Amino acid sequence: MNGNIMEHGIGNGTAVAPGGVSARSFGAERVWLVDDNERFRLLLANLLEGEGFECERQFANPREALAALARENSPDIILLDIQMGEYNGLDAIRPFKAAARDTHVMMLTTFAPPEARERAFREGASDFLLKSWELPEIVSHMRQAMEFGTVAGLLTAFLTSGISVKETPKTAAPKPAVVAPRLTIAERWIAYLRGLRKLAPSSARETV
Repeated sequence: MNGNIMEHGIGNGTAVAPGGVSARSFGAERVWLVDDNERFRLLLANLLEGEGFECERQFANPREALAALARENSPDIILLDIQMGEYNGLDAIRPFKAAARDTHVMMLTTFAPPEARERAFREGASDFLLKSWELPEIVSHMRQAMEFGTVAGLLTAFLTSGISVKETPKTAAPKPAVVAPRLTIAERWIAYLRGLRKLAPSSARETV
């Protein structure tokens, strides 16, 4: 599917996963959406269900979602906006993780200043996504979080930030840092992590 998620209209009825089977029929990952834009929530839920996720609940602010966590089974993923009127999604990450330790809290917002992304990871977010991304990229990050946890988001964020860890020898003239193409580096790391999981004993994988 081409174009970012803001370019798609909202369909009617239940979205259908590939093969014509609703996401709710085969134990898909359960997702909660926390965003004060109702139209965007409906759009995103429709699109994600078409990709095989179960968008179980929607909330206009973190307070409502935290109240629901106290009563209901926690989801696999919470997609959380940052600016929601009087609420700041960054303030809700730690309470969400305290109430639902195994849930992946993933920021999904319009703007990504470096300080917001750094704070999100410090508070316990699994990844930091942008609403301007195309749907396949958002879906890929969600599935990577389910497979690898926070490490996938941290690696991708670091490798796409333009930060170079290569030190220039003291005796050599300074050279400009060279950053490989974004997707190439990120995909190589994800492939490397998958290779490690295949080589590890099953008992070790269960403890990760």
